[in-house]
Amino acid sequence: MYKTRRKRSTLPEIQEESLSDPLLHQIRIAQSSVDSKASHSGFHSQDSVLTSNIEKAAALVDQAMKGRWMPLDVVHHKDYLSAKQAFLFYHHLSYPRCIVLVILVMLSFFEVPEWCHGASSNPCGDSQKFLLSGVPYLHPYATLAIEAFCLVLLAWSVALQRYFKFLSFWSKRVTIMKVVLLVSLAISMSLTIFQASWIRLLQGRKVSMYLRLLIIIVFSRALRGCFRMTLRIVQAFLDVVVMLMVFMLLSSWLASLVLKDTDFENYPTALLRLFILLTASDDSSIWASTYRHRIAVLFLLIYTIIGILVLMNVVFAVIYTNFKAQMEAESNKQLTARQGSLRAAFSLLDTRHQEWIDGPTMIALFLAIGKYRHIPDVRSQSSQLFLALNKRGDFKIWSDDFEDLCDVIAKEVQKRPKPASFSNYHQSEIMWVIGQFQFVKGALYDYFLWVATVASVIVALYERNAMDSTTSEILGNLELMFGCLFLIDCIIKILVLGFHVFWKNILNCFDIFSAAAIMGLLLASYVYPAVRAWVPVFLIIRSFRAVVLLSYIPRWRLLYQTLLRLVPATASIIGLQFCICSLFSLLGVHLFQGLVYVGNPKVEGTEYAKSGLWMFNYNDYASAHATSFSFFTVSSWYIIMEGYTAATGSKWSRLYFISFWAIAVAFTLNAMSAFFVETYTLQLEKAKALVKASAEQKRKEAIVRSSAVPRMRTVPGHFMILKKTASYHNFPTRR
Repeated sequence: MYKTRRKRSTLPEIQEESLSDPLLHQIRIAQSSVDSKASHSGFHSQDSVLTSNIEKAAALVDQAMKGRWMPLDVVHHKDYLSAKQAFLFYHHLSYPRCIVLVILVMLSFFEVPEWCHGASSNPCGDSQKFLLSGVPYLHPYATLAIEAFCLVLLAWSVALQRYFKFLSFWSKRVTIMKVVLLVSLAISMSLTIFQASWIRLLQGRKVSMYLRLLIIIVFSRALRGCFRMTLRIVQAFLDVVVMLMVFMLLSSWLASLVLKDTDFENYPTALLRLFILLTASDDSSIWASTYRHRIAVLFLLIYTIIGILVLMNVVFAVIYTNFKAQMEAESNKQLTARQGSLRAAFSLLDTRHQEWIDGPTMIALFLAIGKYRHIPDVRSQSSQLFLALNKRGDFKIWSDDFEDLCDVIAKEVQKRPKPASFSNYHQSEIMWVIGQFQFVKGALYDYFLWVATVASVIVALYERNAMDSTTSEILGNLELMFGCLFLIDCIIKILVLGFHVFWKNILNCFDIFSAAAIMGLLLASYVYPAVRAWVPVFLIIRSFRAVVLLSYIPRWRLLYQTLLRLVPATASIIGLQFCICSLFSLLGVHLFQGLVYVGNPKVEGTEYAKSGLWMFNYNDYASAHATSFSFFTVSSWYIIMEGYTAATGSKWSRLYFISFWAIAVAFTLNAMSAFFVETYTLQLEKAKALVKASAEQKRKEAIVRSSAVPRMRTVPGHFMILKKTASYHNFPTRR
């Protein structure tokens, strides 16, 4: 009897195409063959434990396939189902959290500067004297209300995280930082509310602006990872900085001795001028004052070659090498976390601690994964997936085989489609209406959309140059029509294709964001008429969707695919650079607010005033951001620095600008360039692999159609040859 049952639980059971019997019955047969002496009550208890563990393991595998991991605290929670729902709901809040973080970023742009104490309609005084960004300011109480809403949603997110992590919540530094930042922001808001007047209320907003910036970094996992990688290469960067400082100090000392007759009359002046020259700024006055002295020209030429062409490139090489190593470490960390989730799932399934899993248990796991994802023809595919994992041919899945589970099932498994949210009573009517809009999938509709895009650009260009009010009004109505058309186009495509299919296309994402921005500006123009001028700009920006035409040119198709993959891959490092600029912009506003204005006698006569750079100031946050981003070109940053040095009357104000160049330009901008180079190389390799896999797939399909080779059959004891598809698991990873 023992031999008969054992014989039934091997390959013939796994290879059944129908698998119509309940899988739980097969698991009982396999379990009884291993332990035939177990009691009837104990058998059902063990069976129930295995069934529960299969559900938990399926959840762990599903999260591992998404590139994240479910904490083991969820699996071992006293109420597993509620903890799992809290965990899934926490990740469903990722988009609302992202929107909240964007709101917190943008909120500082619309806050009234602290130095402005005038009326709420024009708090900063004469707009011709104090040049500002022109951004409409929000009332301080409106800012507090928006900030409170964001605080509540983030606190709710942290509360969910506290529930499913249970006791381990307080063992993570990141979660503790989240709680501390939210409590600090709540205290800052509470103290601000108790101010007597709205002018004092403005002065209490300083701390909140910095707290919001820290919240953005801590709550975003991608930004947090980039920030962590950047901090790890600080030591290597400081080593190169010491080398640069020694080079500049010695060069300045030599210049102050040899070039006394030129503008290098003393050591501090020589050090400042050589530092400006090292930043590759176009300071023509330095070269003009030395053209009459051959020794000075020769000295500056040698200094420029060594400093800019050698040492600054060494700085980039050091940052690139170390940043590349940190990227590999982060990639290995993500891979280790995924393998940890799979090992935890394997431990749950291996209830007898025998270091392997049998066929019925694995098939039950595939069926349980079907609760989260859609496996076409799951019962027949389960046998093939099992045999693909069974590398040894002994019909046992060992731990090292199980770690390849995500790579194997990703070729057949898709995300489970969500059920319709409307009732069955109206389902047929709604589906009939959706069926009437199937024309959006046709080529004729695409041609119409491209014609509408070109027409909207023409209208936007004419509207920007319209002279009379009548023409401007007609063109404005046409812009409203195009904005409604583009928004309706996105809504119809979402209904026909489904949100998830719609969102996977980058062109659709670009369309919906541009259409929402155009309609948002049109609606906001009824309250703030000044924003109406931005509508033609966004209509022109929407025409950039024509980049997709590059994919139709064979020689540019690979470049197009690489660029499409490069944009989301580099979003985190761009966000980190934005945060660094935001930090220095906040510091600049709080240090130099209101000091520079047209007619300031301290600034008159400086190169800053002569060049007409009054718009580059720190009078409000938006202007400070524009000034900070202009420093990346390093063409005239020293002119702005000298203007603010004259306005403050202190040479110590130069430390702010020099620190900005050292941190935001020499360090993080080089790190950003290194990230772009490495990411572009990796994405180019992935695109080549995708093209190669697609060509190979077409070749195999052509061979099958021509019946050039016989059909492959499964041989016991050998690997099953599965049809390979081009998925992201086929791409090479950089180690």
